[in-house]
Amino acid sequence: MTPAYSPAAYAEISRLLSLIHEGLFITDGAGTILSVSKLPRDVHGLSDEELIGRNVFELEEKRIFNPSVTAAVLRQDRKVTLTQKGLDGRSYVVTGVPIRDGVGRIDRVVSFFRDVTDYAALKANYEHLEEQIFHYSAELRELRAKELGEGEIVANSPQMEAVLRTAGKVAAVDANVTISGESGVGKNLLARHIHKTSGRREGPFIDINCGAIPENLLESELFGYEPGAFTGASKKGKIGTIELANRGTLFLDEIGELPLALQVKLLRVIQEKTLTRIGGTREIRVDFRLVAATNRDLDALVKSGRFREDLFYRLNVIPLHIPALRERPDDILPLLMHFLKLANQKYAMAKTLSSSCLEHLLAYRWPGNVREMQNLLERLVVTADEQTIHSEQLPADFRLVRGPGLEGGTLAEAKERLEAELVRRAYARTRSCIGVAAALGISHASATRKLRKHVPGY
Repeated sequence: MTPAYSPAAYAEISRLLSLIHEGLFITDGAGTILSVSKLPRDVHGLSDEELIGRNVFELEEKRIFNPSVTAAVLRQDRKVTLTQKGLDGRSYVVTGVPIRDGVGRIDRVVSFFRDVTDYAALKANYEHLEEQIFHYSAELRELRAKELGEGEIVANSPQMEAVLRTAGKVAAVDANVTISGESGVGKNLLARHIHKTSGRREGPFIDINCGAIPENLLESELFGYEPGAFTGASKKGKIGTIELANRGTLFLDEIGELPLALQVKLLRVIQEKTLTRIGGTREIRVDFRLVAATNRDLDALVKSGRFREDLFYRLNVIPLHIPALRERPDDILPLLMHFLKLANQKYAMAKTLSSSCLEHLLAYRWPGNVREMQNLLERLVVTADEQTIHSEQLPADFRLVRGPGLEGGTLAEAKERLEAELVRRAYARTRSCIGVAAALGISHASATRKLRKHVPGY
């Protein structure tokens, strides 16, 4: 079969096609090949003589074209784009465009070939690099966790980083500090951190929970006693915790539970740096840094007359507040990974969390804060039968959706609000589209759409 135009025109078209970087492939309205450029010849491994004059439907049936974009254009009567794998092993994107005559029938089909092998490899390398950056960032966040005695302060959120910056400044001086926050947020750890980074780090760190010791024993625990000071007292007497903290740090946890009578004695010790044991008369000089902590509103206790105002101002020279875990969601994932790692090390295991289990843990409000999280992770590692911990093994409260704004409206509206919240949380943790896709178990394309929909400015 011969071309439908003159040899001179064919030669001119062939000369022009040889100058074009992209491959071109031209057929008539029946699918008969009229002209080809070099690229399509390389793709299919056939010479001009083997291609020109043949029909694309025949070549597709023989799987020489697999599939044929021209055949697809003629079947569908529209522009078509598809991908092909060449005999050279490279990848190509092929677009077939119909050219119509004066009455709208397809007169010619022009197909454009573009080699995208290098682009595809570059895209794959970029995605791999982005994924590596995400993992390295996670490792860096773990390395940034602040070491503290027997534990660590994991500070990934802006709120906790601000607390630690202030604590670092406080550690350089001997001013009294009061740490406030809900039970379980890590007040003890912060107190240890202040001690360890202070000039008293070589001295003792003595802590006492004022709410855990009966009132009738608390005074002797703090101030100590002389031999035979009271019935049942040791014949050797006892050194109190305040004396034990000499040249170090005294940490009084739950200071709001301290009885009023002892508040007076503690105030005197703070002011004069001396104490007298129970049953004794000798004044003993003490040198300690005082850090107090409470989960109660000391200002309200002062106003109600249950806490001395003068002691409050002595203690509250530098107040530090640790936000509840629900108020610093950026810390939840690093803390989960941290406590999972500690529990695995403690019991020589290698348990992991399923994606569903992790989503439930991230959505939970953690009323018991960091202490609740640590205890839960240890329990799950010990009791889980399988290597992977699934959401079914969580307590019932953890399996209830607790995302904000789910109340009211239709089911579709509730789903939309939940999706928005999960997408924003995943992006806040991972800061990448790949990270969001992995966290939510969706495709990269879906993650991109949802980020554009729910994250302002993405």
